[in-house]
Amino acid sequence: MLKRAATLAMLCCVLLSQHTASAQADIPMGTWRMHVSYSALSNIAIGNQKVYGAARNGIMVLDRADNSMTTFTKLDGLNGTGIAAMNYDATTQTLLIAYEDGKLDVVDADNSIAGFDPTKNSTLTGSRKINHIALKANLAYLATDYGVVLFDLARKQVKETWRDLGASGQTLRILQSTFTSDSIFLATEKGVVAGNLNDNLLDFANWKRFSSGELNAPIQSVAVFNNKLYAAINTAGLYTYQNGTWAKESYLQGATFSSLNVSDDRMTIVTNTQVWTLSVSEALAQISDPLITLPRMALASNGALWIADGQNGLVSNATGSYVRYVPNSPSNTTVTRLTAQGKRLFAVGGGYSSTFTALGKPGLLDVFENGSWTTQTSSLTDLTDFSLQQTHDYAASFGFGLQQRDATGTVKIFDATNSTLVSTGAPARVNVTALAPSTDGLWVSNYGVSNSLHLLKPDNTWQAFSFPATASRYPLKLAVDLYGGVWMVLNPAQGGGLQVFNKSETVYLTDVVNGGGLPSRSVRSIAVDRDGLVWVGTDLGVAYFLDPFNVYKPGSNAVKPIFDDRFLLKDDKVTAIAIDGGNRKWMGTERGVWLFGPDGQRVIHNFTTANSPLLSNIIRDIAIDAQSGEVFFATAEGLVSFRADATESTATFQSVKIFPNPVHGTFSGTVGISGLATDAIVKITDVAGKLVWQSQANGGTASWNMLDYTGRRPATGVYLVFSATPDGVESFVGKIALID
Repeated sequence: MLKRAATLAMLCCVLLSQHTASAQADIPMGTWRMHVSYSALSNIAIGNQKVYGAARNGIMVLDRADNSMTTFTKLDGLNGTGIAAMNYDATTQTLLIAYEDGKLDVVDADNSIAGFDPTKNSTLTGSRKINHIALKANLAYLATDYGVVLFDLARKQVKETWRDLGASGQTLRILQSTFTSDSIFLATEKGVVAGNLNDNLLDFANWKRFSSGELNAPIQSVAVFNNKLYAAINTAGLYTYQNGTWAKESYLQGATFSSLNVSDDRMTIVTNTQVWTLSVSEALAQISDPLITLPRMALASNGALWIADGQNGLVSNATGSYVRYVPNSPSNTTVTRLTAQGKRLFAVGGGYSSTFTALGKPGLLDVFENGSWTTQTSSLTDLTDFSLQQTHDYAASFGFGLQQRDATGTVKIFDATNSTLVSTGAPARVNVTALAPSTDGLWVSNYGVSNSLHLLKPDNTWQAFSFPATASRYPLKLAVDLYGGVWMVLNPAQGGGLQVFNKSETVYLTDVVNGGGLPSRSVRSIAVDRDGLVWVGTDLGVAYFLDPFNVYKPGSNAVKPIFDDRFLLKDDKVTAIAIDGGNRKWMGTERGVWLFGPDGQRVIHNFTTANSPLLSNIIRDIAIDAQSGEVFFATAEGLVSFRADATESTATFQSVKIFPNPVHGTFSGTVGISGLATDAIVKITDVAGKLVWQSQANGGTASWNMLDYTGRRPATGVYLVFSATPDGVESFVGKIALID
C-alpha cells in the first residue's frame, strides 16, 4: 500500500510539472479565454494605490506599488455590455462601472463584483445608457439617457430616479453631473439643468434650466472648479457660471471636447486630440507627448497626470516622462478577419465601412502565439486579410494593394505599378479584400474592377482574371477547394452570389434553381470541409456543394441540410463558417455561434451572450487553432475564444497529451486527450483492467467529462489510457492520475 502511494505521488509530481510548463499557452478544454484590447481606453479612475482604465469590454488595473497589471472581463464577473463610465469611491473603497445597456457593476475592495440593473423592473423604452458617474455623500449619481439615478453605495440599491427633466416634462438625455455645496448641475442634450439638493427633485418643475444662446445645445461636460461652474460646448467653447451670471472664456473656442475633470487642485480639459490643465490661478497649459494621440479623459494625482488614450491605452508621467501601460492584449479593438496557421492566430481590424469607403485604420496585425499577443505594423493602412505562403507572409490593404514580407523582414509592396492589380477611383486606390493560399500560389481579390481575381505565383509573377458577371467585380472573400478551384464570395449589395473558377472553366452561382440553388444570393461566408464539400453561409441559412468539380455543369444545385425539421439556420444570416479537426461545422450568425456535426444535422453547442462569455451575438469571423482545438470568435464587440474538443489529426499518433494531468478533486471541467490518430478509439481503465470510460476522438482529440459509465466520478488513483485506430494498426498507452 505504501509503495503504491509513493508511486502515485511521484507520478503526480511529474505530470504536474508538465502541466505547469504548458499552462500559459493552453487553457483547459471546455473553457473560455478573453482577448480584450486595452489599447483604446475611454475612462480612468484612481483608487488606493491603483489606477483603473476602462476599455470597451474590460477593465485594466495598474498597481502603482509595483506597476503590475491585472484585468477584469466578463469571465471575471462583469455583467454589462459596452463600458460607458467609471468612478472610484474612496469612502467605501468600491469601483463603479456603468454600461451602455444600463447595468451597473460594483467592485468591492476584495475584487468581488456585484451587478445591478437600475431599470430591471422599469417600463422604460429607448436607450438605458449610463453616461457618467458622480459621487457625493455616499450616493452615486448616474447620468443616463433617460434621467438621473441615485444609487445608495452603503445599501447598494437605487434610492430614487429623476426622470423626464425637460422643460415640458419630456425625457432629457443627461450626459454628466457636478455639484456645488447645495446644488447639482447637469450637462444635458439641451443646455444646463440645475437643482437644489434640498428640494424635491422628482418634480421637474423644481429644476432651473439654462438653454439660451449657445447654451441651447448639447453640453459635453460640466465641472465645478475654483468656485466656478464650467460647461463645455462643442465648437463653441467653455462657459463659466458664477454669482448667477454666465460668461464665455476666451480660450479653446471652437474645440471639440471629450471631458472636464477636477482633481489635485487642477482641472483637466480633454479635447479630441489634446490635453490641457487649468490651475487655480487660471493658467492654461497644454500637455504634449507623442503618446498622447487620442485622449479621452485625464486625471491628476500626486502631481502626475493619468490619461486614458484611444490608441495608446493608459498614459502617465508618474515616473517622470510619459510611458504607456497596456496589459498583454491585441492592439485592434475590433477584429474583422481571422487567420489561423500553425500554432499562430492572426487578426486584422478591417479597412472599409459598410458603404465600402476606407476607414484609415493603422496597419496593425495582431499575432497570438503561446498564450500571448504581439503586434506587427505595416506601412499600409486598412488591413483586410493575412496569409502565410511558404517563406513569405502577406497582408492585404483596402486602398494600397498587397504587402509581401520575407523571412528576413524585407518588405515589398505590390500595387498597380508593379503587378496586375488594378486601381480605381480618385485618388487611385488598389482595394484588396481577401487572400487565399493554394498550390498554384496566392490568390488575391481586387475589389471594384473588371480583373477582380489575381494569382501571385511562387516566382513573383502575376496573372489576372476577369469574368462575365458584373457582380464578379466585387469579391469579398475567397476559398480554394480540394481541386484547386477558386470560390469568390461577392458583395450582396452588388448582386451577390458566388463566382467559381478553375482556370479553364467558370460559373456564376446564385439562388436560381439549376444555377446554384443557394438559399439566398446574399452570401456571407464560405468554407471547404475535410471531405471536400464547400459550405456556404447566406442570409437565409446554409447549403453545401457535394461535388465542387461538377458545379461548372448545367443544373448544379447546392444541398440544403435539414436540422430540426427545417432547412439549417434558415432564419439566420450566417456570417462565418469554420471546420474543426473532427470535420464539425462552427457557424457564426447575428444570433450567436452554433457547432454542428459533420453533416450539419446534429447540434453540439449554441453559444450566445446569455449562456456564454461571448461579447456580442454578432459574429464577424471564426478561426480554429487546428493543433489545440481552440476556436476564436471575432464578434462585433471584440475577440473571445473557446477550447473545444476536436483537433487536426493524422493517421498515426503524435505527441499525445493528457490535460490536465493529474486531475485534482476540485476540478469540474473536461479532460482532453490530444495528439491521437484520426478518429481513434479511446478507453480508460483502472489498473486492474476494469473499463471506466470509452469514446472516439474528434479528429485527433477525445474529451472525458470525468464520469465513468455509471455516471459517477471515479475514485482517487492511477488509471490507464488505451487508444488505437479503428483498424488496430496504430496504438497508444498512457496514464492519468486522479487525486484529492
